[in-house]
Amino acid sequence: YPGGISEMEILFPYGATLFSSKVGQLAGNHFATVVEGNERLAEVGRLTLWEGAQDFSITEE
Repeated sequence: YPGGISEMEILFPYGATLFSSKVGQLAGNHFATVVEGNERLAEVGRLTLWEGAQDFSITEE
């Protein structure tokens, strides 16, 4: 985090998740549910950890 202006982020948890700021815990806002491919989330997490940012898309049906 470079400091200054905060940027919006999409947190894509695939397990228990807590996130906080300088002033304490923050609430998340659910906006989508994975309905297909959720068995691949752990592998995507490992890939992102070891290889960095990955392209993805979000579609509405």
